[in-house]
Amino acid sequence: MNKGADEGVEVKLSRDLGLFDITMIGIGAMIGAGIFVLTGSAVSVAGPAAILAFCFNGVIALLTGMAYAELGSAYPEAGGGYLWAKDGLSRSTGFLSGWMSWVAHMIACSLYAVAFAHYLGWLLGTYYIIPFGQDSYLFTRSIAIVVIIFFIGINYIGAETTGKTEGIITLLKIAILGFFVGAGIWAIAGDPTVGAKFFDDFFPQGGSGILLAMGLTFIAFEGYEIIAQSGEEVKNPKKNIPRAIFISIGVVVIIYVLVMIVALGIVGWEVLGEGGVKAMVIAATSLMGPIGFMVMIVGGLLSTTSALNATVYSSSRVSFAMGRDGSLSSSLGRVHGTRKTPYNAIIVSGVIIGIMAMLPTIEIIAGSANIMFLLLFIIANMSLITLRKKRPDLDRGFKVPLFPFIPLIAIFANIFLAIYILNFPGNVGQIAWYIAIGWIIFGLALYYPKARKKIEEIEAVKPFVSIPKVAKERYHILLPIADTKDVKLVEFGSLVAKVEDANLTLLNVIEIPRTLPIDAVGFREVNEKIKAMEQLKKVAKKEGGKARAKVTISHTIAETIIDEVKGENINLLVLGWRGYRTRGRMMGTNIDYIAQNAPCDVVVFRTKGFERLKKILVLSGVEWHVSYATGYAILLAKKYGAEITILSVISHESKLKEAKKYSAKLEALCQTHDVPFTTKVIKTKALVSGVVDEAKKCDLLVMGASAQWRLKKYVFGYIQDRIARKVDRPVLIFRKVRRRN
Repeated sequence: MNKGADEGVEVKLSRDLGLFDITMIGIGAMIGAGIFVLTGSAVSVAGPAAILAFCFNGVIALLTGMAYAELGSAYPEAGGGYLWAKDGLSRSTGFLSGWMSWVAHMIACSLYAVAFAHYLGWLLGTYYIIPFGQDSYLFTRSIAIVVIIFFIGINYIGAETTGKTEGIITLLKIAILGFFVGAGIWAIAGDPTVGAKFFDDFFPQGGSGILLAMGLTFIAFEGYEIIAQSGEEVKNPKKNIPRAIFISIGVVVIIYVLVMIVALGIVGWEVLGEGGVKAMVIAATSLMGPIGFMVMIVGGLLSTTSALNATVYSSSRVSFAMGRDGSLSSSLGRVHGTRKTPYNAIIVSGVIIGIMAMLPTIEIIAGSANIMFLLLFIIANMSLITLRKKRPDLDRGFKVPLFPFIPLIAIFANIFLAIYILNFPGNVGQIAWYIAIGWIIFGLALYYPKARKKIEEIEAVKPFVSIPKVAKERYHILLPIADTKDVKLVEFGSLVAKVEDANLTLLNVIEIPRTLPIDAVGFREVNEKIKAMEQLKKVAKKEGGKARAKVTISHTIAETIIDEVKGENINLLVLGWRGYRTRGRMMGTNIDYIAQNAPCDVVVFRTKGFERLKKILVLSGVEWHVSYATGYAILLAKKYGAEITILSVISHESKLKEAKKYSAKLEALCQTHDVPFTTKVIKTKALVSGVVDEAKKCDLLVMGASAQWRLKKYVFGYIQDRIARKVDRPVLIFRKVRRRN
């Protein structure tokens, strides 16, 4: 039951990630250590046929990706395969799915960390920053532990890169690999020996070599499942989750195949295979010399760190979800009281990632992760088959074609590939399987004693439900509230709502770190906000406005407010401003972004110091925004019995006539509404200082925007922004937007 709803306050979960964001998450996770450090190992066992191994892995990934697309669109919630298996197969299978997903992502994290250490070691060794040991076990594992601790710390404190930053990093990785491919194609286009490098000995190890290469590099295609795990935060998940999965797999397969073709064409398979983890660096250096070396090193460092961060985030989320619903220790489902991060899940994940990074070779790490992912994907496809029969009522945004043949083919392909890993040379496959089996047995030993007790479903204590949108009104006002003590702002919004006979929505957005699932915040965490919003709703109704109150849980305040404006067809957005700004911003990160991007009229009202209202100063000007701003000044003047001063500022006597012409329009507005007013003209070349000095004599300054607000470096205009920052009185600024009907 939604307790907030009983008290008249709606509680809502926000979806923040668009198609671009989740596609970049998938691609960013896939372009990690696989292509940069496993290429040489794949070529050493398959020769040029390693190209086919990447192609076949892409096909298998696509088959399972279809299952994730269907189930992810039907279950757009945190947990992914864990939820599907629990509903489609059994609770114990659901636990096993989540358990394997957790360890698979943790082993992948350790692979990325070790790969980062290798690339950093080559960089430092090449420039003699460290004279020796850059490839040694001690050096690489020491660096890996340091980078793991760093990213665990980043996730623990809740610091995060924004969706846009992640997108930029991923695009940069694609650009680096694209540069390598482009330069390589140009170099080998006229090389008559390229054909010999490929076809004279294309299958040196026969079909078994291709299968070994597939088993070794399959981890390069994991990452798309993170898209489904982020489902509860995705906008329009029924369409965007399938699209993002297919786009990310398609882009990555094309990139991998092109990179392999160029690398083999440049140095040949013997050299590439002998290069081991250095294979891609050797190929780039052979192609472009020191520039190629640096480009590939930077690409490797970027790829491994961004994939590491994304996978730390994903692994801790799985354990958090399992701890939250009782499948694992409830301590894993706890949220830090201050940082709002799943701190125990992050710490435990970090410890296990560090242990996995200590495995003897990078091939063992990759093989262990591959087995876990393959077993996980088998369960996902089995869940797809059973849920088609058990839950035909599910609203699926995508349905796997040729059912049940495609999921059955995917199941057999994953089983075959997982078993074939046993054939890895040097007992690598056996060790990887021992690790996988040991983890599964350990998990079941933890689970079954706990399963004897009834596991309380988290839904029984989570009060949040989907809130249907209200019918759109002719005029609708949205008032986001950051400071729930700002009663004056609510009174102003209510006054406008009463005059316009409008719907007024009071909105408080609770921002949580990206590392925390969107539905992890319970009623206790928002109870204080609900009570505060209920009191503000009473204030609004007392003023005569038709008000409703909402509390929304979100990862991004600004985007949530913009989505609310668009979704509710808002006519007027009223923003409170505390009077200080973020470094490099005019009024603050959120206000700057919202005011610039909201497709509606915007008022920014700094109410600090608003105790009495006897004198209102209106800054006259040519822009049409000023007339509308004056309208709000008139509303306040009538409510508080205040007098309006219409101020014109000129730099030369020749401007006086024009200034009087504009102020006359504002005078007419005041006369029409029977509000007392005076006019004043000052002559000064220091316009900003002149207005600030005049504002000191009044209780409120009212301004309209200029045409410069459309320039991203301004919020309302060059002059308006500077005055607002300097004046020490309450300020109200208005911007009008032409709306298309």
